[in-house]
Amino acid sequence: MKKLIIASLTFLVLQVQAQYDPEALAVLDAMSNKYKQIEAFKASFSQKLTNENAGLDETISGDIAVKGDMYVLEVAGQKIYNDGTDIYTYNAEINEVTISPYEPEDSEITLSNIYDIYKSGFKYVLAEKKADGDRVIELDPESRDKSYFKIRMTINAKDELKSFTVFERTGNKYLYSINSFTPTSLNNSYFKFDVSKYPNVEVIDFR
Repeated sequence: MKKLIIASLTFLVLQVQAQYDPEALAVLDAMSNKYKQIEAFKASFSQKLTNENAGLDETISGDIAVKGDMYVLEVAGQKIYNDGTDIYTYNAEINEVTISPYEPEDSEITLSNIYDIYKSGFKYVLAEKKADGDRVIELDPESRDKSYFKIRMTINAKDELKSFTVFERTGNKYLYSINSFTPTSLNNSYFKFDVSKYPNVEVIDFR
């Protein structure tokens, strides 16, 4: 009986250590610290949505510029400006911009917060080390209220994030691959939508 109790306790200790794996934390911290030193960046990416049960297999590509909480995102025929206060969604096809207040959600995952997202509300484990130096980290949200149950990151030997996959409870799986990444310097005005540059644009303001 004593041996059984000791074995059970050992298993529980190992399980807890795996949930907050110090080796995974070291990799995540190295990646986060690297990106913290970058004032702003531009990146191109692809997003692949799959859901085997629903027969989904869709890929789109886009470009993004990020500085702190601000970003400009170009994807699926839209250009989205987030100046840290408001979000402007511009549709060139119909020359229309929709304005809404920026209200970040705890569950939102973006290229502006993915590098620090592990720091609050997540368990983490180093799932795999690849021969080319890539490290695969799996993040498990502590809250079961999230729309997703796992995030899988691939971080290369230079501590750069190559891709991340979000596994949703609906069965949707989103794979984001970072195709290019360029540190840069951008003024805050870059992230503001200038109505004067879009003649006859229709403005729909929900603020």
